[in-house]
Amino acid sequence: MTPLDSPLPPAWENAGFLIGFVLSLLILSFVIRDSWLARAGQYLLVGVTLAYTVVLVWSNVLWPRLLSPLLANPLPITDNRGPLTPALWNGWLPLVVGLLLWAAGIDYLRGRRGQQQSWLRHLAAFPLALLVGVGLGAGIAGALQGTFLPQFRRATEVGQLLDAPPPLLLAALLTLVITGGALLHLQLGAASGDDSRFPAALRPFLAGWAWLGERALWLTAGVIFARLFAARSTLLIARLDALFFSQQINDFWRWLMTFWQGG
Repeated sequence: MTPLDSPLPPAWENAGFLIGFVLSLLILSFVIRDSWLARAGQYLLVGVTLAYTVVLVWSNVLWPRLLSPLLANPLPITDNRGPLTPALWNGWLPLVVGLLLWAAGIDYLRGRRGQQQSWLRHLAAFPLALLVGVGLGAGIAGALQGTFLPQFRRATEVGQLLDAPPPLLLAALLTLVITGGALLHLQLGAASGDDSRFPAALRPFLAGWAWLGERALWLTAGVIFARLFAARSTLLIARLDALFFSQQINDFWRWLMTFWQGG
């Protein structure tokens, strides 16, 4: 039994299956045309997802890692280890920053269009910038350490690659050429377009290399979109199989016919 399995009575399972079937049809009706039924299904899906996320965050993060330690020891600011304890940085500071962001968000929602920003929004700019900066820094560092540097190191191992089989050598050279072309396109693309700092003899070569990198980026975007489409199609097929061909739907229709006939 998995954590998602539920020991509900068969009647409740059938009711839940019927609700899921109706909501699936409501959201799928968006393919025909946009209507208030499709929007209602989408809003309900988003609302339930947000509520479930809030419950998970409260039960797994906020209560066990923040509020419960603070309630057990509400003043852990000083002890024999020094003037500032780790509990201050892990407890009160995140709580104050979170409450400040909440207050700024509520003040923004209550404010009117064109109204001057209050002091709460100015104070919330620092923790918001810190949150975004840490997220971007972690993402960039992860991309460099996990993707770019290993690819570049592998592609520049010339001494080992010359003795490698031709397919491995070709793959390494293509990795180097495509990665360099993508970086050149991002540097010399339409956003900047300034190649005057390079020697005139190298400009056609760099422009062609950047052109190749641009096509590689297009191909990568197409492959990612195709994978997303295939994944969503697989989910749709699995949902349709569960709705029309599973044992549960047969039991549901049998139960519904029995109820309709008054048996």
